[in-house]
Amino acid sequence: MEQQRTNLISNVEASKMIGMQSVSGLNKLRERDKSFPKPITTSDARCARLRFDPAEIEQWIANKKAARDHSGSTE
Repeated sequence: MEQQRTNLISNVEASKMIGMQSVSGLNKLRERDKSFPKPITTSDARCARLRFDPAEIEQWIANKKAARDHSGSTE
């Protein structure tokens, strides 16, 4: 079985995936919504950059859509 490669993305790219205009908006979202995927540190150094798995962000978006669609609201 072949292992699939995952390219991790930066804060800026993660922000763009969810339609945020800035990284500060992403950081605020991460504080408010604990279900948002946790970042991955690329090393043990204190200044290590944080990266995100785009598949986890896509799954988070799908979960938000499912919750919205099944919220029982009528329009």
